[in-house]
Amino acid sequence: MMRYQHALLLPAFCGVLLSACRKEPANEAPQITITLPAEGTSITVPDTLMVTLQASDDIGLSQLAVSLLDQNQVPVGISASRTVSGKSATVTLALPIVSEQLPSGSYTLYATAYDGSLTGNDFLNVHLSAVPLRVRAVFTVVENAGSTVLYKTDSTGLTTAVQTWPMDLGGAAVSSAAQLLFVAGGATGNMQALSPDGLGTAWQLPNQGSIGAPWFTSVDLAGDGQLYVGQDNGTLHGFLAENGTGTCTATLPEQFRATSSLVSGDLLICTERHFVTQEQRIGIYFRSTGALQQSQTLDLDPVRLFDRDGQHILIFGNRNGHGVVQDRSIIGGGGWEPYTWPVPVTAVEHVGGDQWLVALANGDLQRFTFSNAGSLGIGNTPVLNTLAINPVTGLVYGGGNGQVVQINPSTGAVSQAWSVAGNVRKVLPLLNR
Repeated sequence: MMRYQHALLLPAFCGVLLSACRKEPANEAPQITITLPAEGTSITVPDTLMVTLQASDDIGLSQLAVSLLDQNQVPVGISASRTVSGKSATVTLALPIVSEQLPSGSYTLYATAYDGSLTGNDFLNVHLSAVPLRVRAVFTVVENAGSTVLYKTDSTGLTTAVQTWPMDLGGAAVSSAAQLLFVAGGATGNMQALSPDGLGTAWQLPNQGSIGAPWFTSVDLAGDGQLYVGQDNGTLHGFLAENGTGTCTATLPEQFRATSSLVSGDLLICTERHFVTQEQRIGIYFRSTGALQQSQTLDLDPVRLFDRDGQHILIFGNRNGHGVVQDRSIIGGGGWEPYTWPVPVTAVEHVGGDQWLVALANGDLQRFTFSNAGSLGIGNTPVLNTLAINPVTGLVYGGGNGQVVQINPSTGAVSQAWSVAGNVRKVLPLLNR
């Protein structure tokens, strides 16, 4: 009888042993497919894209989501998601694509399925057509009786003073990509990055001046989208416009201060003035590190400089009471002077191709053409301190004492004007992207 009981227990024991040795199946990542829209679908901003997802998982799904990625695979806009259950699911999510900051081009829909521990994904390419480029507002920076005043002209043409700071002006710029204005004090006043809607401060740099000299000596938004700020300690700093993260620092020769800057390829180029002697130089630095590449003597008082072709810069300025344009090799500094005006240059703007609009101290407007080294008088305005192009219309804003005028750079005709209280230092068109 005992043998019989042992015989019965042996199969049962072996069954328990085999059960204990059997491994649980490994959890696998969910499977997900974007079934709608089709590959290569075109979208026009603003739109709400309906995205259908099919997903399955061996243990059970918990969430499906979709987002839009740019060409750098960085998410843009908000994502759409839904909580699900079960081992399979089909859902349609509404993905809003409404940002005016998005340029036209190829984008990627990125879909994910999550089961609580693992994630599966799928990708699909779409093409985006951006909203038309437009001017959201024109900001005018004015100095008046020791204060800096900011005016805003909205899309209806209404101009109002929106902010006043008890400070002199060290510089101003605008970034349409970051949707921020930058206004810096001189001897007093911080450098502030301001939201154009409500003028809230996104980030700022402190004014560390203590001797009455301007602490912020230049503020320029360069072609690489970064903000470059000159300071009275002889440095020129690069910052990401959107958040103020530092990117490089150039240390100028002793006693020199940056007065303007631009980027050409991998180089950061700035005009520099000696704090005591007023000697002028061109400083050329490596954009990534700020290390000095070359320093060049400058024999004119610069008004504005432009990157002409990646190997040469055009410098508009004044010498001995005459306006001068100088074409200079970036490396080496050699060059020539295509044109000289009989009176000083007060403001310059590039208006397309090889043409520049030049404002003179007697109120004359000139259209300079580099290819034939010629300048043509096209009109007359009040003396202008600054010029800024509207890239949507091709018209140019000019700021002088107490007013802003809108100029046709082909004919010199003034099509619009509005008044401000004070001396205009900067006109800053803000675009929607």
